[in-house]
Amino acid sequence: MMNNFSLDGGVKLGCRLNSDGVSYLSSQRFSPPVHLSKPYFDEDTSSLLINLSCPTAGLLAGDRMVCDIEVSDEASMVVTTPGATRAHFMRSGIARVEQNFAIRESSFLEFNPGALILQKATNLEQLTEIEVDEDAEVLFVEKMLPGRIAHGESFLFQRFSNQLKIRKENQLVLLESFNLEPDNESVLPWKNSFPTPYYGCFYLISKKLREQLPCRDRIQSMKSENLLTGSSSLHHKAGWMIKVLAGDPYEFKRAMKEIRNLLYKDIERKPTDFRRY
Repeated sequence: MMNNFSLDGGVKLGCRLNSDGVSYLSSQRFSPPVHLSKPYFDEDTSSLLINLSCPTAGLLAGDRMVCDIEVSDEASMVVTTPGATRAHFMRSGIARVEQNFAIRESSFLEFNPGALILQKATNLEQLTEIEVDEDAEVLFVEKMLPGRIAHGESFLFQRFSNQLKIRKENQLVLLESFNLEPDNESVLPWKNSFPTPYYGCFYLISKKLREQLPCRDRIQSMKSENLLTGSSSLHHKAGWMIKVLAGDPYEFKRAMKEIRNLLYKDIERKPTDFRRY
């Protein structure tokens, strides 16, 4: 239930090519808890870089944040955030995040926000749906921390519910759904791996990778005492999923950066600099 202080907003973006063949925002609308910074066109990668920021403290009970993005007309867009998204203490109620992405007509989208931090007593529900055309490509990235680890807070949130659906040409290629609650066994794989785990996942959809992922052996070889990695193909050979679990922030950041670069190389694209200074 929403209270008088809850926010119901988000962002809706459309990206296309202009008459010069340059990717631009053909439509945009945003409202708190989301703010849109000035877009930047990267000439080296021919991608439009968008930074979404949260001018509020973060997600609170009753908040609803919607992210709706469509990339079409062979455009290329990279969406990120300048920092983490925090889900704060909630005495009652839940916060909700809804994400919808459509990648059309040989277009490309990378959605790679900062980490989602599940702070003490938070209750968050996230629903994501991605639709990809046959010749389109998408790199969707998730990062998550089970609390403010730097403050000694870990696995003190109430509940995190996450559902992800990916469709290619109207065919379901991935359905991932889980509920994490520190009071039951749902978080044991995390807890048993590292005292303070850092989680990340890449979902890459591209027809260039139907038969194999060239960098798969390199990703597997990255494993160490402080890092776990794994990869698997999606249904109907639509793409790949790569998961990362690290025991410290430095190893996590290094692994996520290296894997991103490897995946870009495999789809024969150049990664766009996030321009975080």
